[in-house]
Amino acid sequence: ADESNPIQLNEYYESDLGDFTKGRLNYKLRELKPGPHVLKVKAWDTHNNSSEETLEFTVIDESSFLLENVLNYPNPFINYTEFWFNHNKPNTSLDVNVFIFTVSGKLVKSISQTVQTSGGLSRSISWDGKDDYGQKVGKGVYVYKLKVTDSATGVAAEKYEKLVLLQ
Repeated sequence: ADESNPIQLNEYYESDLGDFTKGRLNYKLRELKPGPHVLKVKAWDTHNNSSEETLEFTVIDESSFLLENVLNYPNPFINYTEFWFNHNKPNTSLDVNVFIFTVSGKLVKSISQTVQTSGGLSRSISWDGKDDYGQKVGKGVYVYKLKVTDSATGVAAEKYEKLVLLQ
């Protein structure tokens, strides 16, 4: 932590139109190394009262794709399930592939979809429990592989998880 070299941000603050009590600060932190960081902001009002906030964040290398919290919901399911995942590519076009296998390794369903993300959570892909031929698969445990690729860079990540079909 380098608290001995504070950055004065007065010129980067802009108050909201018609409300001097609110505003926003826009300042780019450049050349931050990948890894965890802590940002402490201290502000004063016109009566010299101060307030302080701390923000912890992590800088991710742009060339890496972080895929986390991969799950399907509901699980177990009867009629349909959605595939959810968190990622580090907001506002990006992602090519998502879901491959569903029996526990013995036989591929029963492939789902391919392009998802335009707005944040770091995707949950727009679902499965109705039918195979690639439109037939309902048997109840039981299945394994799925979720592969997500950044359409622009080709950088990809994948995870394996289990799902359970009840009927």
